[in-house]
Amino acid sequence: MTRLELPPTPLQEIDLVEVPRLQSPAPQRRVEGRVSLSTAVVHALTAEEAAAGEAEWLGFLTAEAPHSDYLLLSLTCAFRPPANGDPFADAAVGVLLESPGEPADRQPIAWSVSPKKRSHPVERATTVGLTARLAIVETTLEVTPGQGREEIFVIGMGERDSDPEWRVKATGRHPLIGDETFTLIVKAAAGAPVQAHLTVAATIKHRRFGLIPYRADLPPALRTIDLRRRSDARPDARPGNPTPAARTGDV
Repeated sequence: MTRLELPPTPLQEIDLVEVPRLQSPAPQRRVEGRVSLSTAVVHALTAEEAAAGEAEWLGFLTAEAPHSDYLLLSLTCAFRPPANGDPFADAAVGVLLESPGEPADRQPIAWSVSPKKRSHPVERATTVGLTARLAIVETTLEVTPGQGREEIFVIGMGERDSDPEWRVKATGRHPLIGDETFTLIVKAAAGAPVQAHLTVAATIKHRRFGLIPYRADLPPALRTIDLRRRSDARPDARPGNPTPAARTGDV
């Protein structure tokens, strides 16, 4: 298995704005200081990193290098304890991948996402493990079939699609508090521009008003990520042409 060290990235507070509802004509509520989002880490994977020591997969990636690039994208979303006691009920982080100006058959997809399913919070991730065929492995145990009726805390979906997302939900055992790191491997057409558009949403359980949905007011620098500009991708850093010293990415 290949392990990549994630560089530390700063967290930036983002405001939550109430989602307009027909039955609620009052001014939209704005909640500050409850959610923070990190600068994204982007790393262009070499064939050796992506193959994770599997010779057959290394041969496949080397042969595919003229057609496809693989990029790792990782970000952290922090949910903070409320001052007024109104807890988070759930939250969602979505990513829309696109290659502007490219035809449909050259649009990027999420090759692998992490976490896929977990029943508990974990500490902020500092490493990413990659198995053969670019499956992301968390450093903590995830939920697997047959482990009983465990409530799901976070679930990731959208592999092989252009719009992966993660949904986090408070459970009877774990409130929605703390840092969650979300990671995906993006498969893109070789040399094509690649952008990731982020959305963050959350539902707060207010004592007076009940469940109120919110959407994050993301600044442009956090809302749209240019994977080519953010990564260490260079012509000699594509899969099949590793650089002398692969880095974990520029942020």
